[in-house]
Amino acid sequence: MTTDRDLRKVNRKKFSRPNIALISFAAHDKQHTNLFVNIQNYSVQGVLVKSERSFENNSELKLMIQNHELERWDSFFCRVVWQQDAKTDGAVNIGLEFLFPVDVSKDESRNIHNGLSPEDLDFILNTRLLATLPKEGVCSFLNCMTQITLKPGFRFIKQGDQGDSLYIIQKGLCSIQILEADKTMRTVNQGREGDVIGEMALLTGETRSANVISESDMILWKLPRESFDQACQSDPDIREFLTELLTNRLEKSTIIGVRNVGRYIMTHRIGHGGWSFVYKGKHKSLNMPVAIKMMKHNQAMDDDFLENFRREGKLIARLNHPNIVQVYDIEELYRTVFIIMECLEGESLEALLDRKGNLPFSRALKILIQIGTGLAHAHEQKIIHRDVKPDNVFILKDDQIKLLDFGLACAPGEEDFEQTGTIHYMSPEQIEGDPVDHRSDIYSFGVLAYEMFTGQKPFFGDDLMAVMNMHINESLPDPREIVPDLPESITNLIFKACAKNQDERYDSMLELVEQLTAISNTLKEGVALTSNVEKEITVLLITHNKDQKLTLTKLLDEFSQKAEDKGFSLNIAGNTPLN
Repeated sequence: MTTDRDLRKVNRKKFSRPNIALISFAAHDKQHTNLFVNIQNYSVQGVLVKSERSFENNSELKLMIQNHELERWDSFFCRVVWQQDAKTDGAVNIGLEFLFPVDVSKDESRNIHNGLSPEDLDFILNTRLLATLPKEGVCSFLNCMTQITLKPGFRFIKQGDQGDSLYIIQKGLCSIQILEADKTMRTVNQGREGDVIGEMALLTGETRSANVISESDMILWKLPRESFDQACQSDPDIREFLTELLTNRLEKSTIIGVRNVGRYIMTHRIGHGGWSFVYKGKHKSLNMPVAIKMMKHNQAMDDDFLENFRREGKLIARLNHPNIVQVYDIEELYRTVFIIMECLEGESLEALLDRKGNLPFSRALKILIQIGTGLAHAHEQKIIHRDVKPDNVFILKDDQIKLLDFGLACAPGEEDFEQTGTIHYMSPEQIEGDPVDHRSDIYSFGVLAYEMFTGQKPFFGDDLMAVMNMHINESLPDPREIVPDLPESITNLIFKACAKNQDERYDSMLELVEQLTAISNTLKEGVALTSNVEKEITVLLITHNKDQKLTLTKLLDEFSQKAEDKGFSLNIAGNTPLN
């Protein structure tokens, strides 16, 4: 018999992604008949798996392994050689020795693996909703499920019962029927292969609103709410299943009532981020357009994160200012939170910078003054934003700006142990988890100003640890190396805002805004002075092909913006064809 030492000497292959295996137990094992595990590595003699439970050493079991290269499932009889607790997530690492492969036909595979065949596994693993789960969480999710078979005419969901399970149809048809007040049964829909039935059991747990009856022989995968909730405690990543379940319901249902969020109706998705999805909607009775922000479930079901998210709406509701997005309402539904805000038309500052690069001095100053004014109001209310960045600045069509996403906001003096924020704009004290105050926003504002005037971040790169080190230890690069004609007053303002030492920055955002306003007025006065000097006209003739017209228009647009920012007056004439 191969020894434990021999097994560990064999060359082992590691997977580039988590690989699924199915362990099948003897029929007398009442606790488990099948268990999904993650394969860590394997060799010709054995395999290392991560399991949710331990086994007795030297016990024998059956193993079915997903073989991606050959697109099949391979079956083996194995022996438990060793096991030890994993360092994280309460799992157990188990070394299994291959005793011999099992060559089974398609018809025999169900008997070998307690009712499950490779076709069953391929179906459930390729279900669209499972594709949203992190690969590491798939086994935890699958171990909550059981496969069941039904004969025609069986009612597996009863109207009025408490919702306790969700079903995914692998094979067969079912009818969805509603019992009317006059005791007649009305069929409202039909379920078929791949459909999800009874999802509200997981989303709300409310009583069933319809009967569901099998019309043919059916194979279903059943997911009990209780088992799912227990798995979410040990592996929070699988909560993403709920988010996909809910977004699928909200976005694809043809029933308007399904898209209701309190007094509002969702229409369509308009964006998403790391924490949330954003939908366009309207007030049901006032017909007023709104934006509806839905928090993702992997955060919404975390008590600490949920409290921060709730606080966002409460904080912004206190911030009544033209440069801060207005919040109308907060709704808690479907095990998550929705924030209803004013609907904005325009684009983010990030999108503008991606399209334009650096901005003309006058436009950059106009935008920065508004951002600073909004932040100054928040600071007066003892609220620190903590995530000042281009993506959280929205520009309306008239260049009015709105500050977004106070979800990371906090009171002055709070410590930031979780390093919330965006690395490229974070202050040194925020990166190090030290207490933050209004001067942390001033630092981020300075970084934002640097990018608006130069078209690039002062510290950048894909290595986030290196970027964090730059913010803490390296001097801010001189923006005039990128934009040589940047006024010294703007350069000095950026350096002071981005000082490493908090005490060396501006005392308040209001002081910074006053400095920006003074710079803007000085630049305007410089332009006005040119009206009192003797004028000259310089004519520039450009000859171009007809197919170059679009390129020329873009070049002239960029040239005219920069020239006007310097005080020049341009008059671009129309095209004259050459004979």
